[in-house]
Formats: sequence, C-alpha cells, structure tokens
Amino acid sequence: MRMHKGDQELVRNQNRALIINLLRLNGSLSRTEIAERTGLAPSALTRLTRDLLEEGIVMEIGKSTSKGGRPAVLVSLNPEYGQIIGVKVERARLLAASVNLSGEIRARKDHRFATIPSPHEVVDGIAELAVALADENTLGLGVSISGFVDIESGTDLFTPILGWENVSLRDPLFERLGMPVWVENDVNALALAEKWYGAGRDFRHFLCITVGEGVGLGIVINGEIYRGAFGGAGELGHITIDPSGPVCRCRQRGCLEMYASDIHLAAQAESLGLGSIEGLASAARDGSNPARAVFSEMGRYLGVGAKNVVNLFNPEAIVLGGERMDTSDLFLPAFEEQVCKHSFPAEAARLSILPAALGDDGFLIGSAALVAADFFRVPAKETA
Repeated sequence: MRMHKGDQELVRNQNRALIINLLRLNGSLSRTEIAERTGLAPSALTRLTRDLLEEGIVMEIGKSTSKGGRPAVLVSLNPEYGQIIGVKVERARLLAASVNLSGEIRARKDHRFATIPSPHEVVDGIAELAVALADENTLGLGVSISGFVDIESGTDLFTPILGWENVSLRDPLFERLGMPVWVENDVNALALAEKWYGAGRDFRHFLCITVGEGVGLGIVINGEIYRGAFGGAGELGHITIDPSGPVCRCRQRGCLEMYASDIHLAAQAESLGLGSIEGLASAARDGSNPARAVFSEMGRYLGVGAKNVVNLFNPEAIVLGGERMDTSDLFLPAFEEQVCKHSFPAEAARLSILPAALGDDGFLIGSAALVAADFFRVPAKETA
C-alpha cells in the first residue's frame, strides 16, 4: 500500500530521531553500526545521514580502528548544534547556565534577591538571565522549581518554600522571550540529568533523593520520570513522620522536612550554640557527640522516608543529591543502615546507594535537558 505524503514525512522524521538518539546514547558510530542498530535500509540511511550532516546536527569525527578492512568513518552528534538555557529557581536566587546537547555547561550567570521574590520578580530575573545567555543557536529555556508543577501548562501549582500557588511561568516567559519554555519540578529535572548524563545511566528504575532546604524525590520508572496525575509525585519531604509534630511550611504537621532538612539542622545548631549548619558540621567532625547525634538522627529520619519509597517502588538504586550532601559523611551511615536493614531483604541486597554524579550542576543540566528531551523526541503518529 502506497503511503500518503504525510505518512512519508512522519516516517522520515521518526527515522531521523532514531539516528539522533542512537548517537546521543552511544557516542560515535559508523554508518554500518547505525544501520545494524536501527534496521534502516542503506539507501535510506545514506539520505538521512547526508541531510543531518548538511544541517549540522551530526558530524564526522574521524575513522574507526581498522580490523583488517578499510577503517569506517565515524559519525557523532554535534553537541554545539544548539545550546539551551537552564534555570533553577531558589528562595533567594536564580541560577542559570547555557548547556550544549551533551549536557556540558558553557556559561553561567545568577541573580540574587534581597527578600523572598514575587512571581513577577522571578519572571523578570529569568528573562534578564536568558537574554544575557541566549544566542542565535538557542533552542529554548528550561526552568526548574521546587513543589508541584503542571508541566503541560508550565504552572507552579504549589511551592511552600516561596509561598506560591498557581503561578504561571511558561506563558509570561514565552511572551517575553519568544522561545520554547519548559517548567518542571527541580528534583525531576535533576533525576533526568542523572539519567542521561550521571549516576542513573546504568539504571532503568531509580529514586533521586535531594536533601537541603527541603527533601525532594524524583522517581524514574522504566527510564521515564514518573510525575503522577497532577505533577505532584515525589513530595517525599511532606510525608508524615509524626502527626502531632511541628507545623510544616506546607501547613501540615510532622512532615519529614521538619526532621531531615536544613530546617532541622539549623534549629539544632542554634540550640547547641553553634550558630549555623556549617558550625554544627564542623563540631561533629571535631568529635562533638551532641553534634554527631544530630546528623545521625537526620540520617535515620531520611532513611525512614526512603525505605518506605523503596518498599513501594522496588528501585535498583537511590541517587542522593542536594546542597546538604556536603555533610553526607555525617548522615549517610545512619541513612544506609535504616534503608538496607529495614527494607525487604531481597530488595535491600540489590539496592545501590550512590551520590549524584553531577553535583549541584545537575539541576541546571536537568533544566536544559527538558528542552533537549523535546528536541530528541521521536514523533508519534497522531490518532483520530
């Protein structure tokens, strides 16, 4: 049966995307290897590769090592074909970076606020950073922020750290910048970055847990971010540890964040007369038993939350990130003991616990990866 022109164009675009994604995942390959892995006919592959080379999306980078015959010319994704601007929204600042298609940061900028910013101030700040970083090859803007995010509308549904509810970010930024804009929960963005470029590359099912000002969770199932029905999956910091505990920023009582985040550490540092979290960590490393006990307690509570999620989702790994990983030597032993000794034995025996490979840059790289994911997406046929 003869395909219609629209169907031919769809198949062509699908095959282009297959080649591009294959190179993204595997680095440089010969045309023969691409044909073997995609099943494309040599004539079709030749046309598609020629077009991609002419457009600059892929490039030839030399020849393979000879195994007796003529060395094959290697083709790879051109990471500089386009750049993406990634932004992370925090309580007192905006972090921004231009990131290439290989997840490498090329330039950075930041914008600081004297007080907790309004939505208007954040939109203005993001637009200012984007204009400063953008060039003619910019593919779009990715923004990550804590809390519930509706990625379909680009709306921040609820961010306790900022006190925001139902704040539109995508539309005003698109109107200001005229470029594609994606908005996502910050830990989901980090999980995406670690899946593509970092500690999650070898896993199809893993949890990305962050600890710092809050406690966040990104859930990766079968290689894809799981967001839930309304974008709220992964609010680990707001599971209830003690129903009669202190009131959290989310207006509920006894949330995990009250026992395993900077909120808890700062309060304990003050009660011990140590002034700050840095002072608390320094005292713990100097052998102060009360200070060491604070971090052990934090690790145990964080482990309680993590083991419950492990028992629910049966992941292969936990990837730990966030700014408070600078004290992981103090809380990680208690965390690992809680997770591994109290999860189901068969799961605990195979569970890997490892630090985020990208560090704090993972949030920016993940923000950019939101746009890259759309660029690399294999188009699907529309259904009636």
